[in-house]
Amino acid sequence: MILPQELKALVVDDNAYARAAVAATLRKLGLVSIDELPGAAPAVGAIHATRYDIVFMDWYMPEMNGAALLEVIRDPRFSSNGRVPVVMITAYPNRETIARARELGASEVLTKPFSLAHAAAALGRLLPDGWQIPDEPEAGQVLL
Repeated sequence: MILPQELKALVVDDNAYARAAVAATLRKLGLVSIDELPGAAPAVGAIHATRYDIVFMDWYMPEMNGAALLEVIRDPRFSSNGRVPVVMITAYPNRETIARARELGASEVLTKPFSLAHAAAALGRLLPDGWQIPDEPEAGQVLL
């Protein structure tokens, strides 16, 4: 079974508060190796050079948005690190955004702000053995 503390995560968001909130949520789930980047352009280099187990990225960022970042890392010419599971996060969900994110290769889409339980459920669906986390938390259940 994969242990959370063995995983390496990347959080990409132009908003420092949002980055910190996502990283704090991942730490509550037991992840300890979390890189944070303020935009998609530096994330391209980081993903190319580093084998991440999971990437959380914002959809709306200046200069290069989450869609453009997904297009780059999912391109077959990009390194194999580009096949990393991606959780797209957005404060402005709509059907078109969600459909486009999925079409470009996002593994999950979460709406900001999201709960610890939602993050845990998404990770449970994406990671090997899912940490034995249920897809959906039961009523009143808190996943730590």
